[in-house]
Amino acid sequence: MGLSSACYQHARSDAPFSPRHADAAPMVVVPAGRFTMGDRTGDPAEYPERRLRLPSFRIDRFEVDNRSYRECVDAKACDPTPYLTDPELGLDSHPVVGVTWYDARGFCRWTRKRLPTEAEWERAARGDDLRKWPWAGAYDPAHANTREADSFENTAPVDAFSEGRSPYGVMQMAGNAAEWVQDGFDPTRYRTAPHDPEPPDVIDPRRRVVRGGSYADTRHTVRVSARDAQVATESSSTVGFRCAADAEDSASEPG
Repeated sequence: MGLSSACYQHARSDAPFSPRHADAAPMVVVPAGRFTMGDRTGDPAEYPERRLRLPSFRIDRFEVDNRSYRECVDAKACDPTPYLTDPELGLDSHPVVGVTWYDARGFCRWTRKRLPTEAEWERAARGDDLRKWPWAGAYDPAHANTREADSFENTAPVDAFSEGRSPYGVMQMAGNAAEWVQDGFDPTRYRTAPHDPEPPDVIDPRRRVVRGGSYADTRHTVRVSARDAQVATESSSTVGFRCAADAEDSASEPG
């Protein structure tokens, strides 16, 4: 299992949106406020640390699962992935993987949401302190689906590992499926744009940021500040996504 280029192009741009998914997928509210983004002891793409203020937003409590994505495919609003029929990776309650960045964006639009920005993703994962993983304290392999000592060889159900939830109650932001975000990737961004976030599309859009690490990664790669990149048109058996929305949009559950 690895990377592949997707050229399905069967999804209809005029497919009607899904009001059921817009209302049913549980979201949590992340309040407006300042937080520290990055890690001065991390990899070069993660520093210097910077203090950012974000407005309130909403983010899916769970990664998008195969069941939901399959409904988008059936509605001809999404292209299929190579793993929807896989006996392990295609299980209904497991995160959809094998999606390109465009697939992920298309699903979120189908539910009248959007991909989170990189800054929103990190704020939802770490809260207002300097924790390295979504939970407080040291790394605990029982809190995340990674390559280190858990019972899942590949993906796990999106509601598993509840002890690893973020301060706002967002699940599996470390491990399981790595997650596409809106932003293009620039390894020098924190040094060249150290203040408020720039619009996410000003950076080269061909390579997009992937966050959170996956079931194939170790503790270092699933830190809340860890940044990776992938070509937007490529898919991987380790990469999925979750959606976000502005604070006044979409239904939500409190965190």
